[in-house]
Amino acid sequence: MSTVKFSIIVVSDRVYEGRAKDLSGPLASKIIREHGFQVKNIAYSRNDVKMIRDLIAKESTSSDVILIIGGTGLGPKDVSVEAAKDIVKKEIPGFGELFRYLTFIREGTIAWLTRAYAALTIYNTLIFITPGSPRAVELALKEIILKEIDHAMSMIRGYSHWNEAKQ
Repeated sequence: MSTVKFSIIVVSDRVYEGRAKDLSGPLASKIIREHGFQVKNIAYSRNDVKMIRDLIAKESTSSDVILIIGGTGLGPKDVSVEAAKDIVKKEIPGFGELFRYLTFIREGTIAWLTRAYAALTIYNTLIFITPGSPRAVELALKEIILKEIDHAMSMIRGYSHWNEAKQ
């Protein structure tokens, strides 16, 4: 089993208030565990910048990676990316680009409407922000994130691409 620890934050007013069932958080947890990684927690947030930012800080104390599900659209309540950008140390533009490309292949031009995002936070935690649909979460995890997460964590922890400790 990998030592990489994940937390999941589901951003949805309806789920947070109990008016809708969360389908994506449990799916993400199942996929992550099936790939040999740990899931420390699933947390829920309203579409609120401060609440999301506070949850990122809290979950960063026990996790290496935080998957934020929801809040990537163009609507006035879609604020997950804005919440994260205030605590970013390094952006990872390739994740969003690749996510949109794979979505385009599967779904068509609707792909450009997502602001899927990834970055390294000031807490040295990787964050990935995906749309809220189960299909989007599955795509992001299976086709992008989980294939390279060990490599990404090695880099963050100071190892070269050849697993040699940096001097």
